[in-house]
Amino acid sequence: MIPFFAVYRPEKGPYTGGFEQLLRQDKTLYRVVSGRDDAPVTCFEGVFPDWAYDYVGDGGVAVVSGADKWTFSFDSGFLCKAGIEWIDLSFCNQGKARVSTGVSVFAGDGRGELTLHEFRNIKNNRRPGFYPIFLEKQYGKGCIIYTGVPMTDILTYEGSTLRNTSELLDLDERISSVDKQKVGAALREILKDAMHKAGLPYVSLWYFPDGAKSVFAYSIDGDGLLTEGVNNLIEVSEETGAKFLFYINWELCGDDPEIKEKLEAIARTNILGSHAYIHNAHDSYEDNIKDIEAHEEWMHSYGVDFVKSFASPRGMYCANLGKALKDKGFRHTRDFGYSIDDYPYYPMTEGEQQAPLQISSDGFNVCRWMIRNRDEEMPMPTADEIFEAYKKLMDLKLERRLPMLFFCHPQYFGLYSKEVYPKMVEYAKSIGAMITDYIAYGDFWIERDGAEYTADVKDGKLSVSFSNKPESVRFCVDGEICDPGDLDFTVDCK
Repeated sequence: MIPFFAVYRPEKGPYTGGFEQLLRQDKTLYRVVSGRDDAPVTCFEGVFPDWAYDYVGDGGVAVVSGADKWTFSFDSGFLCKAGIEWIDLSFCNQGKARVSTGVSVFAGDGRGELTLHEFRNIKNNRRPGFYPIFLEKQYGKGCIIYTGVPMTDILTYEGSTLRNTSELLDLDERISSVDKQKVGAALREILKDAMHKAGLPYVSLWYFPDGAKSVFAYSIDGDGLLTEGVNNLIEVSEETGAKFLFYINWELCGDDPEIKEKLEAIARTNILGSHAYIHNAHDSYEDNIKDIEAHEEWMHSYGVDFVKSFASPRGMYCANLGKALKDKGFRHTRDFGYSIDDYPYYPMTEGEQQAPLQISSDGFNVCRWMIRNRDEEMPMPTADEIFEAYKKLMDLKLERRLPMLFFCHPQYFGLYSKEVYPKMVEYAKSIGAMITDYIAYGDFWIERDGAEYTADVKDGKLSVSFSNKPESVRFCVDGEICDPGDLDFTVDCK
Protein backbone atom coordinates (compact mmCIF):
# COMPACT_ATOMS: atom_id res chain seq x y z
CA MET A 1 0.00 0.00 0.00
CA ILE A 2 1.31 3.45 -0.87
CA PRO A 3 1.71 5.85 2.12
CA PHE A 4 0.36 9.00 0.50
CA PHE A 5 -2.12 11.76 1.28
CA ALA A 6 -5.04 13.03 -0.74
CA VAL A 7 -5.90 16.72 -0.36
CA TYR A 8 -9.52 17.45 -1.18
CA ARG A 9 -10.02 20.58 -3.27
CA PRO A 10 -13.73 21.28 -3.87
CA GLU A 11 -14.74 22.46 -7.31
CA LYS A 12 -16.34 25.49 -5.66
CA GLY A 13 -15.77 27.16 -2.34
CA PRO A 14 -12.82 28.31 -0.24
CA TYR A 15 -9.48 26.54 -0.47
CA THR A 16 -6.27 27.93 1.03
CA GLY A 17 -3.80 25.25 -0.08
CA GLY A 18 -2.33 25.09 3.43
CA PHE A 19 -2.22 21.29 3.42
CA GLU A 20 -0.42 21.37 0.07
CA GLN A 21 2.08 23.91 1.38
CA LEU A 22 2.92 21.76 4.42
CA LEU A 23 3.03 18.43 2.59
CA ARG A 24 5.26 19.89 -0.11
CA GLN A 25 7.49 21.40 2.56
CA ASP A 26 7.95 17.93 4.06
CA LYS A 27 8.28 16.47 0.56
CA THR A 28 5.94 13.63 1.42
CA LEU A 29 3.70 11.89 -1.10
CA TYR A 30 0.37 13.55 -1.86
CA ARG A 31 -2.03 14.46 -4.62
CA VAL A 32 -4.89 16.95 -4.90
CA VAL A 33 -8.30 15.40 -5.60
CA SER A 34 -11.83 16.62 -6.32
CA GLY A 35 -13.58 13.47 -5.12
CA ARG A 36 -13.05 10.20 -3.31
CA ASP A 37 -9.60 8.69 -3.72
CA ASP A 38 -7.92 5.47 -2.59
CA ALA A 39 -5.46 7.37 -0.38
CA PRO A 40 -5.10 5.97 3.16
CA VAL A 41 -5.42 9.53 4.55
CA THR A 42 -7.43 12.41 3.07
CA CYS A 43 -7.19 16.05 4.20
CA PHE A 44 -10.13 18.47 4.23
CA GLU A 45 -10.47 22.20 4.87
CA GLY A 46 -13.76 22.83 6.65
CA VAL A 47 -15.90 21.03 4.08
CA PHE A 48 -16.64 17.34 4.64
CA PRO A 49 -18.54 16.06 1.58
CA ASP A 50 -21.09 13.22 1.68
CA TRP A 51 -18.73 10.72 0.06
CA ALA A 52 -16.24 11.23 2.90
CA TYR A 53 -18.47 9.32 5.34
CA ASP A 54 -18.32 6.19 3.16
CA TYR A 55 -14.58 6.72 2.70
CA VAL A 56 -13.98 6.77 6.46
CA GLY A 57 -16.53 4.06 7.14
CA ASP A 58 -14.61 1.77 4.79
CA GLY A 59 -11.40 2.34 6.74
CA GLY A 60 -10.01 5.66 5.54
CA VAL A 61 -8.57 8.29 7.87
CA ALA A 62 -9.68 11.91 7.53
CA VAL A 63 -7.94 15.03 8.86
CA VAL A 64 -10.16 18.12 8.95
CA SER A 65 -8.89 21.66 9.55
CA GLY A 66 -11.23 24.54 10.35
CA ALA A 67 -14.33 22.47 11.20
CA ASP A 68 -17.42 24.22 12.54
CA LYS A 69 -20.96 23.43 13.70
CA TRP A 70 -22.09 22.53 10.18
CA THR A 71 -19.15 20.42 9.03
CA PHE A 72 -20.33 17.00 10.22
CA SER A 73 -23.64 15.15 10.33
CA PHE A 74 -22.78 13.55 13.69
CA ASP A 75 -22.58 15.26 17.09
CA SER A 76 -19.07 16.71 16.98
CA GLY A 77 -19.21 18.44 20.37
CA PHE A 78 -19.43 21.93 18.87
CA LEU A 79 -19.77 24.53 21.59
CA CYS A 80 -19.28 28.03 20.21
CA LYS A 81 -17.23 30.38 18.04
CA ALA A 82 -14.43 32.31 19.71
CA GLY A 83 -11.71 34.82 18.92
CA ILE A 84 -8.40 33.75 20.45
CA GLU A 85 -4.80 34.90 20.48
CA TRP A 86 -2.95 31.80 21.67
CA ILE A 87 -3.16 28.02 21.61
CA ASP A 88 -1.10 25.58 23.66
CA LEU A 89 0.77 23.05 21.52
CA SER A 90 2.86 21.49 24.28
CA PHE A 91 1.65 18.06 23.17
CA CYS A 92 4.21 18.28 20.31
CA ASN A 93 6.89 20.30 22.15
CA GLN A 94 5.94 23.65 20.61
CA GLY A 95 4.63 25.44 23.70
CA LYS A 96 2.25 28.33 23.15
CA ALA A 97 1.62 29.56 19.62
CA ARG A 98 0.14 32.90 18.63
CA VAL A 99 -2.71 32.40 16.15
CA SER A 100 -4.87 35.57 16.45
CA THR A 101 -7.90 34.11 14.73
CA GLY A 102 -11.49 33.01 15.03
CA VAL A 103 -12.02 29.35 15.94
CA SER A 104 -14.79 26.86 16.50
CA VAL A 105 -14.62 25.39 20.00
CA PHE A 106 -15.45 21.71 20.49
CA ALA A 107 -16.00 20.09 23.90
CA GLY A 108 -14.52 16.68 24.52
CA ASP A 109 -11.18 14.95 24.99
CA GLY A 110 -8.26 15.53 22.67
CA ARG A 111 -4.81 17.01 22.13
CA GLY A 112 -3.65 20.58 22.50
CA GLU A 113 -5.44 23.24 24.44
CA LEU A 114 -7.19 26.55 23.89
CA THR A 115 -9.02 28.75 26.35
CA LEU A 116 -11.95 31.11 26.05
CA HIS A 117 -10.54 33.28 28.85
CA GLU A 118 -6.99 34.36 28.06
CA PHE A 119 -4.68 35.15 30.98
CA ARG A 120 -7.25 34.44 33.69
CA ASN A 121 -5.99 33.12 37.02
CA ILE A 122 -6.72 29.48 37.83
CA LYS A 123 -8.51 29.31 41.21
CA ASN A 124 -9.15 26.30 43.44
CA ASN A 125 -7.75 23.99 40.74
CA ARG A 126 -10.74 24.72 38.53
CA ARG A 127 -9.95 25.44 34.90
CA PRO A 128 -13.07 26.85 33.24
CA GLY A 129 -13.02 27.55 29.52
CA PHE A 130 -10.25 25.15 28.47
CA TYR A 131 -10.91 22.91 25.47
CA PRO A 132 -8.92 20.60 23.18
CA ILE A 133 -7.63 21.67 19.77
CA PHE A 134 -7.69 18.27 18.03
CA LEU A 135 -10.46 15.76 18.61
CA GLU A 136 -10.98 12.27 17.21
CA LYS A 137 -14.10 10.38 16.12
CA GLN A 138 -14.20 6.69 15.30
CA TYR A 139 -16.50 6.20 12.34
CA GLY A 140 -17.05 2.72 10.94
CA LYS A 141 -13.69 1.11 10.22
CA GLY A 142 -11.86 4.45 10.07
CA CYS A 143 -11.60 7.68 12.02
CA ILE A 144 -11.83 11.45 11.69
CA ILE A 145 -9.32 13.79 13.35
CA TYR A 146 -10.67 17.32 13.38
CA THR A 147 -9.99 20.79 14.74
CA GLY A 148 -11.99 23.99 14.88
CA VAL A 149 -8.78 26.01 14.58
CA PRO A 150 -8.25 26.96 10.91
CA MET A 151 -4.74 25.51 10.94
CA THR A 152 -4.27 25.48 7.15
CA ASP A 153 -5.57 29.04 6.84
CA ILE A 154 -3.06 30.22 9.45
CA LEU A 155 -0.19 28.69 7.45
CA THR A 156 -1.05 31.02 4.56
CA TYR A 157 -1.93 34.20 6.50
CA GLU A 158 -0.20 37.50 5.78
CA GLY A 159 0.34 40.17 8.41
CA SER A 160 3.08 41.29 10.79
CA THR A 161 3.13 43.04 14.15
CA LEU A 162 5.60 44.29 16.75
CA ARG A 163 5.83 41.52 19.34
CA ASN A 164 8.16 39.28 21.29
CA THR A 165 10.36 37.25 18.98
CA SER A 166 10.83 34.21 21.21
CA GLU A 167 9.72 32.70 24.50
CA LEU A 168 13.41 32.76 25.45
CA LEU A 169 14.09 36.49 25.06
CA ASP A 170 12.26 39.59 26.21
CA LEU A 171 12.87 41.44 22.95
CA ASP A 172 10.51 42.69 20.25
CA GLU A 173 10.64 42.90 16.47
CA ARG A 174 8.09 43.41 13.74
CA ILE A 175 7.52 39.78 12.82
CA SER A 176 4.74 37.55 11.51
CA SER A 177 1.48 38.04 13.42
CA VAL A 178 1.07 34.29 13.83
CA ASP A 179 3.40 31.42 14.70
CA LYS A 180 3.13 29.49 11.46
CA GLN A 181 6.03 27.19 12.21
CA LYS A 182 4.49 26.00 15.48
CA VAL A 183 1.09 25.52 13.87
CA GLY A 184 2.73 23.62 11.01
CA ALA A 185 4.67 21.43 13.45
CA ALA A 186 1.45 20.52 15.28
CA LEU A 187 -0.38 19.74 12.05
CA ARG A 188 2.60 17.68 10.85
CA GLU A 189 2.36 15.63 14.07
CA ILE A 190 -1.34 15.03 13.44
CA LEU A 191 -0.68 13.98 9.83
CA LYS A 192 1.95 11.49 11.02
CA ASP A 193 -0.52 10.09 13.53
CA ALA A 194 -3.20 9.84 10.85
CA MET A 195 -0.86 7.85 8.61
CA HIS A 196 -0.02 5.57 11.53
CA LYS A 197 -3.74 5.01 12.15
CA ALA A 198 -3.92 3.85 8.55
CA GLY A 199 -1.20 1.33 9.42
CA LEU A 200 1.52 3.06 7.40
CA PRO A 201 4.70 5.06 8.05
CA TYR A 202 5.05 8.79 7.38
CA VAL A 203 7.58 9.20 4.58
CA SER A 204 9.40 12.47 3.86
CA LEU A 205 12.78 13.99 3.00
CA TRP A 206 15.22 15.34 5.58
CA TYR A 207 15.39 19.11 6.03
CA PHE A 208 19.16 19.63 5.89
CA PRO A 209 21.94 18.64 3.46
CA ASP A 210 23.88 15.41 3.95
CA GLY A 211 21.92 14.46 7.07
CA ALA A 212 23.16 17.43 9.13
CA LYS A 213 21.34 18.09 12.41
CA SER A 214 20.72 21.70 11.35
CA VAL A 215 22.24 24.51 9.30
CA PHE A 216 23.68 27.86 10.37
CA ALA A 217 23.61 30.99 8.21
CA TYR A 218 23.54 34.76 8.80
CA SER A 219 22.19 37.60 6.65
CA ILE A 220 22.65 41.35 6.88
CA ASP A 221 20.06 43.98 6.00
CA GLY A 222 22.33 46.66 4.54
CA ASP A 223 20.34 49.68 5.69
CA GLY A 224 23.38 51.91 5.40
CA LEU A 225 26.89 50.45 5.15
CA LEU A 226 28.83 52.09 7.95
CA THR A 227 32.49 51.39 7.38
CA GLU A 228 33.35 50.06 10.85
CA GLY A 229 30.50 47.56 10.90
CA VAL A 230 31.01 46.41 7.32
CA ASN A 231 34.77 46.07 7.71
CA ASN A 232 34.30 43.98 10.84
CA LEU A 233 31.80 41.72 9.08
CA ILE A 234 34.10 41.23 6.10
CA GLU A 235 36.95 40.38 8.45
CA VAL A 236 35.02 37.77 10.45
CA SER A 237 33.55 36.20 7.31
CA GLU A 238 37.10 35.67 6.05
CA GLU A 239 38.25 34.37 9.43
CA THR A 240 35.42 31.86 9.84
CA GLY A 241 34.74 31.00 6.20
CA ALA A 242 31.04 31.61 6.95
CA LYS A 243 29.65 34.00 4.35
CA PHE A 244 27.10 36.71 5.07
CA LEU A 245 24.32 37.47 2.64
CA PHE A 246 24.10 41.28 2.43
CA TYR A 247 20.70 42.57 1.29
CA ILE A 248 21.35 46.05 -0.16
CA ASN A 249 18.86 48.92 -0.39
CA TRP A 250 19.26 51.96 -2.68
CA GLU A 251 17.37 54.51 -0.55
CA LEU A 252 19.60 53.99 2.50
CA CYS A 253 22.86 53.29 0.64
CA GLY A 254 22.67 55.10 -2.70
CA ASP A 255 24.06 58.44 -1.54
CA ASP A 256 27.14 56.86 0.07
CA PRO A 257 30.10 58.24 -1.95
CA GLU A 258 32.02 55.00 -1.29
CA ILE A 259 29.16 52.67 -2.16
CA LYS A 260 30.82 51.06 -5.19
CA GLU A 261 34.01 50.29 -3.28
CA LYS A 262 32.03 48.92 -0.33
CA LEU A 263 29.90 46.67 -2.52
CA GLU A 264 33.00 45.34 -4.28
CA ALA A 265 34.71 44.68 -0.94
CA ILE A 266 31.66 42.85 0.42
CA ALA A 267 31.25 40.77 -2.74
CA ARG A 268 34.82 39.47 -2.58
CA THR A 269 34.05 37.21 0.40
CA ASN A 270 30.26 37.46 0.84
CA ILE A 271 27.05 37.56 -1.19
CA LEU A 272 24.89 40.48 -2.32
CA GLY A 273 21.11 40.36 -2.60
CA SER A 274 18.22 42.80 -3.02
CA HIS A 275 16.65 44.75 -0.17
CA ALA A 276 14.57 46.79 -2.64
CA TYR A 277 15.06 50.24 -4.14
CA ILE A 278 12.82 52.13 -1.70
CA HIS A 279 13.03 51.02 1.92
CA ASN A 280 9.31 50.52 2.33
CA ALA A 281 6.47 48.25 1.31
CA HIS A 282 4.48 48.49 -1.92
CA ASP A 283 0.95 47.16 -2.09
CA SER A 284 0.38 46.81 -5.82
CA TYR A 285 1.98 44.32 -8.18
CA GLU A 286 2.95 47.12 -10.58
CA ASP A 287 4.74 49.17 -7.91
CA ASN A 288 6.65 46.11 -6.75
CA ILE A 289 7.78 45.34 -10.30
CA LYS A 290 8.98 48.92 -10.76
CA ASP A 291 10.89 48.82 -7.48
CA ILE A 292 12.56 45.50 -8.27
CA GLU A 293 13.60 46.71 -11.72
CA ALA A 294 14.95 50.01 -10.36
CA HIS A 295 17.08 48.16 -7.83
CA GLU A 296 18.42 45.77 -10.47
CA GLU A 297 19.36 48.68 -12.75
CA TRP A 298 21.13 50.43 -9.86
CA MET A 299 23.14 47.35 -8.91
CA HIS A 300 24.06 46.64 -12.53
CA SER A 301 25.31 50.23 -12.91
CA TYR A 302 28.16 49.36 -10.53
CA GLY A 303 29.03 46.15 -12.34
CA VAL A 304 28.72 44.04 -9.19
CA ASP A 305 27.07 40.64 -9.12
CA PHE A 306 24.07 40.03 -6.92
CA VAL A 307 21.90 36.96 -6.52
CA LYS A 308 18.16 36.80 -7.11
CA SER A 309 17.32 36.71 -3.42
CA PHE A 310 15.14 39.35 -1.78
CA ALA A 311 14.49 40.59 1.75
CA SER A 312 11.41 42.72 2.34
CA PRO A 313 12.13 46.17 3.75
CA ARG A 314 10.83 46.41 7.31
CA GLY A 315 9.75 42.78 7.07
CA MET A 316 6.59 43.82 5.21
CA TYR A 317 6.01 40.92 2.83
CA CYS A 318 2.80 40.72 0.76
CA ALA A 319 1.26 38.52 -1.93
CA ASN A 320 1.82 41.05 -4.73
CA LEU A 321 5.50 41.30 -3.79
CA GLY A 322 5.80 37.51 -3.94
CA LYS A 323 4.11 37.40 -7.34
CA ALA A 324 6.37 40.17 -8.68
CA LEU A 325 9.49 38.41 -7.40
CA LYS A 326 8.46 35.13 -9.00
CA ASP A 327 7.76 36.86 -12.32
CA LYS A 328 11.17 38.58 -12.18
CA GLY A 329 12.92 35.25 -11.72
CA PHE A 330 13.94 35.49 -8.05
CA ARG A 331 15.05 32.21 -6.50
CA HIS A 332 14.05 32.95 -2.94
CA THR A 333 13.01 35.61 -0.46
CA ARG A 334 14.11 35.87 3.16
CA ASP A 335 11.62 37.32 5.61
CA PHE A 336 10.59 37.47 9.23
CA GLY A 337 7.41 39.47 8.61
CA TYR A 338 5.76 36.58 6.75
CA SER A 339 7.05 33.67 8.82
CA ILE A 340 9.73 33.06 11.42
CA ASP A 341 11.68 30.02 12.55
CA ASP A 342 10.46 27.71 9.82
CA TYR A 343 11.84 25.46 7.14
CA PRO A 344 11.83 26.99 3.66
CA TYR A 345 8.55 26.57 1.79
CA TYR A 346 6.61 27.68 -1.26
CA PRO A 347 3.84 30.03 -0.07
CA MET A 348 0.28 29.34 -1.16
CA THR A 349 -2.18 32.19 -1.73
CA GLU A 350 -5.81 31.08 -2.01
CA GLY A 351 -4.76 27.69 -3.31
CA GLU A 352 -2.08 28.84 -5.76
CA GLN A 353 1.70 28.96 -5.48
CA GLN A 354 2.52 32.44 -6.77
CA ALA A 355 5.76 33.28 -4.99
CA PRO A 356 9.35 32.01 -4.95
CA LEU A 357 10.77 29.94 -2.13
CA GLN A 358 10.35 31.59 1.27
CA ILE A 359 13.33 31.30 3.63
CA SER A 360 12.24 32.31 7.13
CA SER A 361 14.76 33.76 9.54
CA ASP A 362 14.72 34.07 13.30
CA GLY A 363 13.17 37.35 14.45
CA PHE A 364 15.86 38.19 17.03
CA ASN A 365 17.57 41.45 16.12
CA VAL A 366 20.55 42.86 18.06
CA CYS A 367 19.71 46.40 16.95
CA ARG A 368 16.30 46.23 18.68
CA TRP A 369 18.11 45.26 21.88
CA MET A 370 20.53 48.16 21.58
CA ILE A 371 17.81 50.68 20.71
CA ARG A 372 15.59 49.54 23.58
CA ASN A 373 18.42 49.84 26.09
CA ARG A 374 19.37 53.26 24.75
CA ASP A 375 15.77 54.53 24.95
CA GLU A 376 15.33 53.17 28.46
CA GLU A 377 18.75 54.49 29.54
CA MET A 378 20.04 50.99 30.24
CA PRO A 379 23.62 49.80 29.63
CA MET A 380 24.25 48.45 26.15
CA PRO A 381 24.26 44.65 25.94
CA THR A 382 27.68 43.09 26.17
CA ALA A 383 29.20 40.75 23.59
CA ASP A 384 28.89 37.89 26.09
CA GLU A 385 25.19 38.63 26.64
CA ILE A 386 24.56 38.69 22.89
CA PHE A 387 26.38 35.41 22.35
CA GLU A 388 24.45 33.77 25.20
CA ALA A 389 21.17 34.91 23.60
CA TYR A 390 22.17 33.37 20.28
CA LYS A 391 23.32 30.23 22.07
CA LYS A 392 19.90 29.80 23.71
CA LEU A 393 18.19 30.22 20.35
CA MET A 394 20.51 27.72 18.67
CA ASP A 395 19.91 25.17 21.43
CA LEU A 396 16.15 25.47 21.05
CA LYS A 397 16.36 25.18 17.27
CA LEU A 398 18.48 22.05 17.60
CA GLU A 399 15.93 20.58 20.00
CA ARG A 400 13.11 21.34 17.55
CA ARG A 401 15.22 20.33 14.53
CA LEU A 402 14.96 23.76 12.93
CA PRO A 403 17.49 25.74 10.87
CA MET A 404 19.61 28.37 12.63
CA LEU A 405 19.02 31.37 10.38
CA PHE A 406 19.71 34.85 11.74
CA PHE A 407 19.86 38.48 10.58
CA CYS A 408 20.84 41.95 11.73
CA HIS A 409 22.27 45.25 10.42
CA PRO A 410 25.95 46.17 9.89
CA GLN A 411 25.91 49.21 12.15
CA TYR A 412 24.70 47.07 15.07
CA PHE A 413 25.86 43.48 14.76
CA GLY A 414 29.00 44.71 13.03
CA LEU A 415 30.09 46.39 16.25
CA TYR A 416 30.00 43.06 18.11
CA SER A 417 30.84 40.71 15.26
CA LYS A 418 34.56 40.21 16.03
CA GLU A 419 33.72 39.03 19.55
CA VAL A 420 30.48 37.21 18.77
CA TYR A 421 30.41 35.76 15.26
CA PRO A 422 33.40 33.35 15.46
CA LYS A 423 31.97 31.96 18.71
CA MET A 424 28.57 31.52 17.06
CA VAL A 425 30.07 29.64 14.14
CA GLU A 426 32.13 27.37 16.38
CA TYR A 427 29.19 26.67 18.68
CA ALA A 428 26.93 25.83 15.73
CA LYS A 429 29.56 23.37 14.50
CA SER A 430 29.95 21.83 17.95
CA ILE A 431 26.26 20.92 18.17
CA GLY A 432 26.10 19.41 14.70
CA ALA A 433 24.93 22.27 12.48
CA MET A 434 26.31 22.64 8.96
CA ILE A 435 27.83 26.07 8.30
CA THR A 436 26.34 27.40 5.09
CA ASP A 437 24.77 30.57 3.66
CA TYR A 438 21.21 31.49 2.76
CA ILE A 439 21.77 31.01 -0.95
CA ALA A 440 23.31 27.56 -0.64
CA TYR A 441 20.58 26.43 1.76
CA GLY A 442 17.85 27.86 -0.45
CA ASP A 443 19.32 26.15 -3.50
CA PHE A 444 19.52 22.86 -1.59
CA TRP A 445 15.82 23.22 -0.84
CA ILE A 446 15.02 23.83 -4.52
CA GLU A 447 16.96 20.67 -5.43
CA ARG A 448 15.19 18.77 -2.66
CA ASP A 449 11.82 19.96 -3.96
CA GLY A 450 12.69 18.50 -7.36
CA ALA A 451 13.43 15.03 -5.97
CA GLU A 452 10.98 12.38 -7.15
CA TYR A 453 10.35 9.04 -5.48
CA THR A 454 7.79 6.32 -5.00
CA ALA A 455 7.13 4.26 -1.87
CA ASP A 456 5.16 1.11 -1.17
CA VAL A 457 4.54 -0.98 1.94
CA LYS A 458 4.14 -4.76 1.74
CA ASP A 459 4.56 -7.40 4.43
CA GLY A 460 6.05 -4.89 6.86
CA LYS A 461 8.67 -3.70 4.40
CA LEU A 462 8.84 -0.21 2.90
CA SER A 463 10.27 -0.16 -0.62
CA VAL A 464 11.53 3.18 -1.93
CA SER A 465 12.61 4.07 -5.44
CA PHE A 466 14.01 7.44 -6.55
CA SER A 467 13.92 8.64 -10.14
CA ASN A 468 15.69 11.88 -9.24
CA LYS A 469 17.70 12.09 -6.05
CA PRO A 470 20.14 14.91 -5.29
CA GLU A 471 23.22 13.52 -3.59
CA SER A 472 22.80 15.64 -0.45
CA VAL A 473 19.13 14.67 0.14
CA ARG A 474 18.23 12.01 2.73
CA PHE A 475 15.04 9.94 2.99
CA CYS A 476 13.11 9.70 6.27
CA VAL A 477 10.60 7.36 7.86
CA ASP A 478 8.58 8.93 10.69
CA GLY A 479 11.02 11.84 10.79
CA GLU A 480 14.17 9.74 11.17
CA ILE A 481 16.81 9.35 8.46
CA CYS A 482 16.99 5.82 7.06
CA ASP A 483 18.60 6.49 3.69
CA PRO A 484 21.42 4.13 2.60
CA GLY A 485 22.22 6.41 -0.33
CA ASP A 486 20.88 4.08 -3.02
CA LEU A 487 18.19 5.01 -5.53
CA ASP A 488 16.28 1.83 -4.64
CA PHE A 489 16.17 0.40 -1.13
CA THR A 490 13.96 -1.38 1.40
CA VAL A 491 13.57 -0.69 5.12
CA ASP A 492 11.56 -2.28 7.92
CA CYS A 493 8.47 -0.34 8.92
CA LYS A 494 8.20 0.65 12.57
